[in-house]
Amino acid sequence: MATLKQPQLGQTILNLRQEKKITQEELVDRCNVSVRTLQRIEAGEVTPRESTLKILLEALGYKHIEVEQSITIKKNKEILLYALIGGCVYFGLGFLETLADAARFESDLPKYFPLVYTIIKLMALTGYFFMMYGFATMHSIYQVSLLKISAYLMFVAFAIVEIYDVISIFSTMNAEEFMLVKGIEAVTFGGADIIFGIALFKLGHSMGTVAKVAGILEILVGMLFMSFLLAFMGLFLLIPATLLELVLLYKMHESESNKLISSTPKAI
Repeated sequence: MATLKQPQLGQTILNLRQEKKITQEELVDRCNVSVRTLQRIEAGEVTPRESTLKILLEALGYKHIEVEQSITIKKNKEILLYALIGGCVYFGLGFLETLADAARFESDLPKYFPLVYTIIKLMALTGYFFMMYGFATMHSIYQVSLLKISAYLMFVAFAIVEIYDVISIFSTMNAEEFMLVKGIEAVTFGGADIIFGIALFKLGHSMGTVAKVAGILEILVGMLFMSFLLAFMGLFLLIPATLLELVLLYKMHESESNKLISSTPKAI
């Protein structure tokens, strides 16, 4: 019952009790739990022992395994929704990032440009974190352990790139030096891309063609980035790869939604 955690657990017990139109006093009469303990459990203040939880759920007429599955699926569904939103933010800001990187060495930039540049970079990084966290969380469901490792590796690599860009905007680095560093970053990031691509391709056994094509594109992006001279081509290929990854997150979200419908706790 490790996946049953507060406050979702307390809220679930409260909802199940209200669905049965049972008062706290009536539920207490059915099991060996005090009113105060039940109130604290429903409020999310304490986590009950497994035996206590089983007694409460059986007193309500529900199987504890079904409730556990329902809570887990709801949590996964929520994570995937945030991942999808974060991915859309990252994808949309990617075009602004490209324009900002191209404009950062112009001589007539407004004084507030570094601030705007920083905000764009940090927002893109935040969105990317949620996107990769969504993929990382799904590794256990789809039995692809490499997905978790590669997703976190992708985020760390992207975080290093974004943080460096923010720091460098306040330095005296010229355009040639900046582009050289970006090339080195591309080579490093390319390695992470290839590993992530392999993980996505393996995910194709469960999620079909979309995952396989996304994986192939990520591998190609990684190879282009690592070639250094063809890194710019990798940027163009990254667009369809990211779009397919967003489609994949959406499909995962829909899959969890369907599971939720079929696993809704039913009375014994």
